[in-house]
Amino acid sequence: MSQSAYNSLALHEIVLSIADSLNEAQQQLRSMPPYDEYGRPNTLYQLPYLDFNLEVVSQFESTQTSGTDGTLEIPGRTATSPVLALNAIRFTPFRSTETTSKNLGSITSNISGRFVAVMPNEGLPQIFLNCSAELNDEDPDIIEYQLVVNVVNANNEPVAGQRIEINFDEQTSLGFNSDTPVTPPVFLGAKDGYTDSTGKFTVSVQIDNTDYDTDKTFVFVTNSGTHFSSIAISKP
Repeated sequence: MSQSAYNSLALHEIVLSIADSLNEAQQQLRSMPPYDEYGRPNTLYQLPYLDFNLEVVSQFESTQTSGTDGTLEIPGRTATSPVLALNAIRFTPFRSTETTSKNLGSITSNISGRFVAVMPNEGLPQIFLNCSAELNDEDPDIIEYQLVVNVVNANNEPVAGQRIEINFDEQTSLGFNSDTPVTPPVFLGAKDGYTDSTGKFTVSVQIDNTDYDTDKTFVFVTNSGTHFSSIAISKP
């Protein structure tokens, strides 16, 4: 990596780069086959955590300099008219080859942290979202459906008090309808809440009767934390 490109890294980019490298390493470990070519079990590994310690130099500098023609030049582009000079702070990884002497306006800091492997669903029991749509009312003016979400755990037991959110998926609906827009449905109640004692959450929606009669498809996405499920409604 060139010197200029190395110095251009922001602090969050440095941390994200570490996280991406850790994730890539774990994916490589997961890709190992469970058995070797002779049918013997392979030793499988995982990375439970990663400690990191960064030493960075915080340097205050101007985002632009004065050109030879009297105009102001901004790194990465040419200024055609005078602009106000702005001060900025840049985080630069500290290298051991650097001298201990620092310019005025530079601060060396140590940043420590740990990336920790988290179990799926943040360690909580796995849940499943079972979604359905039931026709409530149909007349020439109103098409009303009830969206039903049943939340169960791995033992198929209802999960009460689970937060649920339902939204109209306009982008997916557009794809289902050959890029023809549909009128967004109207929610007749709160589209987010918690499951009841039976693990159920419901909300009613009104659908445009013209789009419904022309066989348009309406897609809704349901999520509970990191769990997602979709519901599609179209005329039978």
